[in-house]
Amino acid sequence: MSPKERELLQGMVNCYNTCHADFEETVGMVGSARSLAPEDVKATLERLKRAGEEEYKVLRARLPANFPL
Repeated sequence: MSPKERELLQGMVNCYNTCHADFEETVGMVGSARSLAPEDVKATLERLKRAGEEEYKVLRARLPANFPL
């Protein structure tokens, strides 16, 4: 996982823990803060999910189970 990918996923965790927004709202906030389209955020999250690295799993576990990525 690159530093930029790690920061994006950590941003998802931080944003959710602060706002408790649903997946789409969290993606929107994270994307807006990083000047990324929601589709770009989702594509990065999908790529990380497919790679299945341990670091992804640890951070992903800090998000709700109903988040798709």
